[in-house]
This record gives sequence, C-alpha cells and structure tokens, in this order.
Amino acid sequence: MKKSLTLIALAATAAVALSACSSPTPDDTTAASPSSSASAAGEDASTDGMQITITAGDEVITATLNDSQVSRDFAATLPVTLPWYRNGSIEYITELPAPMTETGPFYTDVQPGDLVYYNPMDSITIIYEATSSVPTLTKMGEITSDLNIFESLPDDIDMRIEAA
Repeated sequence: MKKSLTLIALAATAAVALSACSSPTPDDTTAASPSSSASAAGEDASTDGMQITITAGDEVITATLNDSQVSRDFAATLPVTLPWYRNGSIEYITELPAPMTETGPFYTDVQPGDLVYYNPMDSITIIYEATSSVPTLTKMGEITSDLNIFESLPDDIDMRIEAA
C-alpha cells in the first residue's frame, strides 16, 4: 500500500505542477477561502457541519465536516482508523478502501486547514501548508485546531477519526 500511496503522491504532485501552469477551464469552480462565510456550494464548513476529532498518537485534532455528499458518505464510516502519510511537508494523505459519492463542487483554491477528497485516487488529504491544487478536489471541511501540530507528527501515522 505504501508503494501505491507513493505513486499517488507522485501523480498528484505532477498534476499540481501542471495545473499551476494552466488556466482554469470553464468547468472549474473555485471555492471561497476559509475566511469567507460560504463555499461555492453555499456551505459554511465552520458553522453548519459535523464536529469530528482526529487522534494521531497522543494528539487530538478538531475539525468540522461540511454538508457535502462526500462528507456525509465519510461521516457514515466513522469511527475509523486510517494510515496517513506526509506528502511534501504540506499535507497528510490517506487512501480509502472504497470510493465515496462525489458530486462536487470541485475547487482549486486550497488553503491550509482544508480537508479535501481527491476523487481520482479515492483519497482524503489534510492540507496544513499553503500549496497549489488540482481541479478535482472537493472540500470536505476544515481543521479547527492549530495546524502547527502536523509539523511534529511522524511521516507515517495512523489517525482515528470520530464524531466529536
């Protein structure tokens, strides 16, 4: 699985590099930044969503899931423990055992703290540093804890996600 995740990370990195050099297509939707009150779908992840905790070793991280279909699918799997790995000192990624329903909207304006679903690889990513994006991400929610905690976590770690 680690080899598969490494290939996914390489593919995602290549896609990010390519997307940074291209203009958005008319199908691309850019979501509002976390500081605004609503995303492109009219969701407010910070107030209308489901509160969750992510336990990584001794650290407990809080987050909020929005009301997208993919977030509802993920919430139905909770509690769950998944293996996560650090990618490029900007994010943690986990591969899901099965795809989730993905209806968008897709966005490319990822921000530190975003929790996103990457549908081509059926993976979830926690973004903790500024980065560019690919146009196939769906925002699932936001980390509400201090993002600096991710810098002290090991590169590979199991994280347990459950409703708060």
